[in-house]
Amino acid sequence: QGGGQRYPYPKEVWSPAGGWWSRPSNWKANTAVAFAGILAITYGVWNISAEREWRHNEP
Repeated sequence: QGGGQRYPYPKEVWSPAGGWWSRPSNWKANTAVAFAGILAITYGVWNISAEREWRHNEP
């Protein structure tokens, strides 16, 4: 179920996602930067939501 061996595709094929079998050496740093960005956006949206929150009846 592993899909078999890798096929010798031409090297001149380019894609924005990184090619046929993309395994960048800095994947850990890329993942950390993406995770930090997601956390920053979530934190910002959370704060804006908390500032604009209005309730009819307090809990």
